[in-house]
Amino acid sequence: MSKDIKNESPNQIDNNEKIEICYMCHQEFNINEDDDSHYHYGKYPMCAYCSEFYGFYKKDR
Repeated sequence: MSKDIKNESPNQIDNNEKIEICYMCHQEFNINEDDDSHYHYGKYPMCAYCSEFYGFYKKDR
């Protein structure tokens, strides 16, 4: 066995990961990724794909 293999579970969630379900397409995604995913109107989680497709972006960009 290689010493480079981590002893972590492959399904272990990173501390910075927050899984949400997109309000539009119902796919799971990490809202904390550095992309266009965001809470639309501060309430509805939207993945990066739907944000770009429907033209909704974070206000700080």
